[in-house]
Amino acid sequence: MSEIRRGIVAAAKWGIRNEPRIHYGEIRPIPLARALPLTTDCSGFATLCYFLAGAADPNGRGYDGSGWTGTLLEAMENIDRRAVLAGDIVVWGEYPGHHCAVVLEPGDDPWLASHGRERGPIEIRFSTESRYQPADVTWLSSLP
Repeated sequence: MSEIRRGIVAAAKWGIRNEPRIHYGEIRPIPLARALPLTTDCSGFATLCYFLAGAADPNGRGYDGSGWTGTLLEAMENIDRRAVLAGDIVVWGEYPGHHCAVVLEPGDDPWLASHGRERGPIEIRFSTESRYQPADVTWLSSLP
């Protein structure tokens, strides 16, 4: 696994460990610091994980503080589920997307870091999160 991918997973796990101090809200600009407490939404959390890992902005906007599930769908490459690696992103719902999560561990039923409500970010299996999300799923990557 690349250093960038390891960094994204480490940032997501940092968020999970600090769940009580990370709140849910559709806040822009996206908070781009490892400062607690913080408030963000699902795409903001995914963007923060990429930022903390030193990856390029998954929204394709140079970390200007904007971005959402729609910009993730526009900027990142659609990949086959069998090609998913740690650090990739999954989006539920047709464009512009309904919810997204960061892949922590790929596999038949990947582990994800999901921040879709006040209780979060949490570590959750793809199959479990999918029970609460639209059926349409897109797997995304912008990483080597």
